[in-house]
Amino acid sequence: MDIGLLKVFKSVAEEGSISRAAHSLNYVQSNVTARIQQLEQELQTPLFYRHSKGITLTSAGQTLLEYTEKILNLLIEAEKAVQDSPVPKGSITIGSDTTAAVRLPGILSAYRTRFPDVEVHLDIGRIEQLIEAVLQYSIMGAFMDGPVEHPEIIQELIINEHLALIVPDTLEYRGLSSIQGKTLLSLNSDCIYPMKLEEWLREEGFRLAKVMQFGTMEGLLGCVKAGIGFAVLPSSYYERLTVKDGLRCYPFPERYGNVPTVFIRRRDLYMTSAFRELISILKEELPDAEFRDPSN
Repeated sequence: MDIGLLKVFKSVAEEGSISRAAHSLNYVQSNVTARIQQLEQELQTPLFYRHSKGITLTSAGQTLLEYTEKILNLLIEAEKAVQDSPVPKGSITIGSDTTAAVRLPGILSAYRTRFPDVEVHLDIGRIEQLIEAVLQYSIMGAFMDGPVEHPEIIQELIINEHLALIVPDTLEYRGLSSIQGKTLLSLNSDCIYPMKLEEWLREEGFRLAKVMQFGTMEGLLGCVKAGIGFAVLPSSYYERLTVKDGLRCYPFPERYGNVPTVFIRRRDLYMTSAFRELISILKEELPDAEFRDPSN
């Protein structure tokens, strides 16, 4: 089976249209149509349903798409392996959710100082987006709240963070009753921190009133300082703030406050020298982290 046919098939499947795929590939439409027909003839099965609104995958087409993505990603990994150099160079891309990113400046600074020929790209996103990006080889690894359970993913390290209430210094804090009825300011809907707070509140006979979501940590903390509400963040984040004016930090009880931050990657990812050195620097810069044996 020709790799070129698979690339055309993948483009058509993603675009949902022969014409859009032809434009994306810079092919004439008849060329794309002929290649799809050739592939269907080789496999002796239709891969698409044709209808007035375009085309959609048949069940056979969906199966082939899954294998096509694996094959094309494997080719990319093969190229990396062949072109890899003992001296780190090129580029690496990693991801992080917003709160885990607090630990990255020191790590990335140390890495760039030691390996200036490597270009490091950082993608900030939501947890489900980062996991999908790792699975699709779009990024090499990602920091996020854990744990992450997936057969194709390795949790390279675990840092046990401890949560704390971050409240304005104008609030006279005397336990959970002090935040009853007040607004929780949160970064995103899939964050585990509100769930841990709700668990603590429920045990103490309280409930969470309202939640307001923010796109940036700066905006969130600014609104905490303004007295609009309170936040739940790792104590380590508060400790690293250069300016704490207007804020107070009150750690959760031990039984409610522990949350793991993990660094994940695909189990079958080819480890370039540049990426291996990043893992080494993680071990140096995060002495409190628990590193897992990838073979387990």
